Amino acid sequence: MRIPRGVFLPNLCTLGNGVCGFAALVKILKVDVVREDGVIRFQNPELFATAAWLILLGMVFDVFDGRLARLSGKTSDLGAQLDSFCDLTTFGLAPAALVIGLNRVYGDLWARIVWFFSLAYFLGALLRLARFNVENDHEESAHLCFKGLPSPAAAGCVASLVILHHYVLAFRQRELVWLGGFIQKESLQAAAGWIPFVLPFLALVLGYTMVSIRFKYDHVASRLFNRWQTFETFVYLIFGSLLVFVVPEVVFPAVFIGYLASAPLGALVRRIRRTDRDREPEEVRELPPKVFP
Repeated sequence: MRIPRGVFLPNLCTLGNGVCGFAALVKILKVDVVREDGVIRFQNPELFATAAWLILLGMVFDVFDGRLARLSGKTSDLGAQLDSFCDLTTFGLAPAALVIGLNRVYGDLWARIVWFFSLAYFLGALLRLARFNVENDHEESAHLCFKGLPSPAAAGCVASLVILHHYVLAFRQRELVWLGGFIQKESLQAAAGWIPFVLPFLALVLGYTMVSIRFKYDHVASRLFNRWQTFETFVYLIFGSLLVFVVPEVVFPAVFIGYLASAPLGALVRRIRRTDRDREPEEVRELPPKVFP
C-alpha cells in the first residue's frame, strides 16, 4: 500500500490523539484504592482529573488532523480508519474507564450498574464510529453536520465533569476561596460529590445520543473555519476564550452539556412551532397578506 504525500502530518496528529487516549487509560489504572479506618477511598484521585485533561487534549489533535488533511487536499481512507481507531481509544474506552474508575469505592451492586452503563457508552461510541466509517465522505460539505452526538463531544461531557469534580473537591483555586465567602465550602463539595453518581446515567444517555439519527449536531469547527463569520461571532469567540483561560474547569462543563442539550431542545422547539402552526384555523392560514398603500 502506498501512502499519498501530504498525509504524514495529519496522520501524526491522529496518532497524537491516540497517544492521549492511551495515556489517559494509564493514568486511570494508576489510581490506588486504600482502606483507612473502615473507609475506602482513593489515594491519588488527582490522576482522574489528569486523565480527563488528556481526553480534552486528544480533542485538540482530533480537530486539527482533519483540518490539516483537508487543507493539504490529501485525505485518505487510511487516515479515516486511523482516526476512528484513535477516536475509539480516546473518546470511547477512556471515558468509559473514567466512569468506572470513579465509582470503584462503592458497593458491588452499584459497581455492576456502573459497568453496564459504561458498556452502553462504549458500545454507542463503537457503533457511532463504525457508522461514520461507512457513511464518511471526504467532501468538505459533508462535514458540517453530525447524525447523532459526535464521540469527542460525548467524551468532553464526561471529562469536563470529572475535572469540575476534582476542582471543587480540591478547593485550592482563588476564585473558589472567594466564592466560599458567599456559599459554604461544604455545600459546594457536597454538590460536586454527586458527580460520580451522575456520570453513569449520563454515560447511558450519551451512548444512546451518539447512535440516534433523530438529533442533528452542528460540526462547530467546520462551521467556524469554513464560513464567513459576523463581527458578533468574532466578539463571542474572544470573550469565550478569555473565560476558558480564567475558569476552564467551569466553562468546559457548561459548553459540553449545552452542546449535548442543543439538538434535543432544538427538536422540541421545532415540534412546538409545528404543532402551533397546525392548530391555526384553516381560514387564517389561507388569508392573503395585507397590502398597505
